[in-house]
Amino acid sequence: MTNPVNNKKQAIVSAKDLNLILRILKPNWWIPLIILPIFYALGTFYVYRLTTVYKASTEFLLKSDDAYYKNNVLSDASFFAASSYMDNSNETRIIQSYDLSSKVVDKLLDRLQVSYFIVGKVRTTEQFSGIPFNIAINSINPRFYEQMFDLKIVDFENYEISFKEEGTEQVKKGKFDEELVDLDLIINITRDKSFTKETIEGFKTIFYQFNIHNKDYLVNQIRSNLVVENPEYTQILKVVLKDVIPERAILILDTLNGVYAESKLKSKFELNERTIAYIDKQLNEITFSLKNIEDTMQNYKEKKSIINLEWQQGDFLDKISKYDGEKSQMQLQVSALNDLEKYIIEDKDPQFLPPSVFIIEKGGFMTQAVNDLYTKQIELNRMYNVAKETNPLVADLRASIKKTKQDLLIYISNARKAANMQIVNLEKEISDYISEAKLIPGKQRDVLNIQRKATVSEELYNFLLEKKASTKIARASIVPDMKIVEVPRYAGVDSPDKPKIEKQFFSIGLIISILIIFVRAFFFTKIKTVEQLKEMTELPLIGVLPFVKDSLAEDIIVEQRPNDQISEAFRNLRTNLQYANIETDAKTYLVTSFLPGEGKTFTSVNLAATLAKSGKKTVIIELDLHKPRVYKRFGLQAQTKGITTCITGQNSFEEIVSETYVQNLYCIYSGPVPPNPSDFVLSDKMKEIITQAKAEFDYVIIDTPPAGLLSDSIYLIQNVDASIFVLNTRSSTKKVVTFIEEVIRSNNLKNVLLILNGVSRNSKRYYYQGYGYSYGYGYGYGYGKGSGYKK
Repeated sequence: MTNPVNNKKQAIVSAKDLNLILRILKPNWWIPLIILPIFYALGTFYVYRLTTVYKASTEFLLKSDDAYYKNNVLSDASFFAASSYMDNSNETRIIQSYDLSSKVVDKLLDRLQVSYFIVGKVRTTEQFSGIPFNIAINSINPRFYEQMFDLKIVDFENYEISFKEEGTEQVKKGKFDEELVDLDLIINITRDKSFTKETIEGFKTIFYQFNIHNKDYLVNQIRSNLVVENPEYTQILKVVLKDVIPERAILILDTLNGVYAESKLKSKFELNERTIAYIDKQLNEITFSLKNIEDTMQNYKEKKSIINLEWQQGDFLDKISKYDGEKSQMQLQVSALNDLEKYIIEDKDPQFLPPSVFIIEKGGFMTQAVNDLYTKQIELNRMYNVAKETNPLVADLRASIKKTKQDLLIYISNARKAANMQIVNLEKEISDYISEAKLIPGKQRDVLNIQRKATVSEELYNFLLEKKASTKIARASIVPDMKIVEVPRYAGVDSPDKPKIEKQFFSIGLIISILIIFVRAFFFTKIKTVEQLKEMTELPLIGVLPFVKDSLAEDIIVEQRPNDQISEAFRNLRTNLQYANIETDAKTYLVTSFLPGEGKTFTSVNLAATLAKSGKKTVIIELDLHKPRVYKRFGLQAQTKGITTCITGQNSFEEIVSETYVQNLYCIYSGPVPPNPSDFVLSDKMKEIITQAKAEFDYVIIDTPPAGLLSDSIYLIQNVDASIFVLNTRSSTKKVVTFIEEVIRSNNLKNVLLILNGVSRNSKRYYYQGYGYSYGYGYGYGYGKGSGYKK
């Protein structure tokens, strides 16, 4: 079989939880309706007074490759190996640098140095445009920087400036378009074109203020509000500037772009100029070096007698070849002379044939002598054909031939000597030229080294001349290493987040409302229903009493109205008491409450009457000696005898017991109110009275003072079988329940019972018939509003 308790636990929100929420919200619904609008209005007012900070942004691309002419030293990789990587963090630092912001301020100082304000009833707003006058600062004492000046337009010609100096109000009067000269301040306020005689009346009603900034303040303001972002994997920088005036932020960013571009150009121009200067310096050095090389070449050639090594080398070879040929000719001639001499001397061939020498030598004595000898030899041979040896003509011819041979031999000897001498001379010339020719390679090497240096210097000179020209041409194509991607523009509101702040105020109001409801619900909310009481404590509730009007509460209602709901409630209470105390057989009940007016006396009297009407002899003891009221319920006047007179010995116990008009109901009144009621309650005689009452009566009901004000009730609890705390829906809270539980714990009390008084009769069901608490007895309960009975 399914356990209903377990099924109940499985529900997300039980009916009990919903009832709890409804009970909390029902009496407190007005709290958020009041607090939330208040906090929303406070948030709206707070947001309205806040200064709105706007932001403007611009974006530019770094390392923009827009140069038209790249053949220059700055971009020629053959001359300088430049890296294309650009460190964006460095560029970010440059943009945020003091110097760059300082240049921006220098360009905009006339527009940024003075801040204008319009003072309203609720807030003061700064203006950048639309002010009908302009202020030019010519001179100012530094102590007046950031000083707030009030400006009042008196009329079309005049104005007044006021400010505080050392706690004293200072007023300066001036005229528009004329300098206001003061020891510490020289300014010139000019009218704007919108400032006319027709508009003067409107401007006179406006309260203007202005302050003057120094350059450092402006620079620091720009730097503190400037944010540079670099999206990942891009060469794009996004620059954001925060300002209370978006128009001013856009102007500053636009100027910043220009200054940053100029700084990039300036760096390139400076590099270009330094490059040209470096090239000129190198050209001067190379020119000087070339001159030294040329001088070295000239000195070397002069020293070595060099005209043209190649020509000299060819000339030497030609001469060596020539002289070698002449030597060969001489040697051939000497050989021919030797052959001729040998032929002449040996004279073996009668038929004379001249040797080769006659072929070589084409003229001169040798040729003539040989020809003459040849002719004579032919003549001799002819004569031999016709004449004898003895013929005188033959003899004369032979003698002539001999003479010619002798002359030839002499000539041959001289010619041979001359030829040999010439051969020696030729060999010397050949040797000299060979020696000179051997020196030419060394000279060529030296000249080549000098020429090589000259060639390198000339090439570098020509290269630098070319680069100088290209660098000058490249100057015209220099552009910044950045390109504007987005011009400065309005980028929305930066702070404050007004909707968020309004929501926060609303949330705070909601939280405060919840806290108030929570505090009221758990500390100040009145206990209206049985469910509320049961959620707060585990103490047994033995009865629920419906609301009774004050006019009826003064009577013993169970006697006057036996068929009323309240009478039925007391009968249920009587039944529940019997079940509640079945194990203890309780006869003595103490009735109290936390505060006065919760209905403890009303409960005591009617409970006692209900018990008496059941046939039980019952007595009610009036122990609220501070403010006794039981006698009033029976329509009596203040009694002259009772508890106090018995304790003082004036009356006996039997004398103070009074019979009432309710059958079986007796009453022991308090008697005269003593000056020290608590001492009477704490006396031993009081214990004897209670003990004697328990012995003579079936039930004893004791009415006591409120336990929250006096300790009498707490002391008397120790002398009874059970204690009943009356809680009233009009005044009882969690604090009352906590107090009761603390009293029980600290005094180790048992059999403490609760009654909830003042439950509304309009509830569908204000009490329950039956049993249902830990002691095993039933009780009635109900819901509703209403006040309880006052004592």
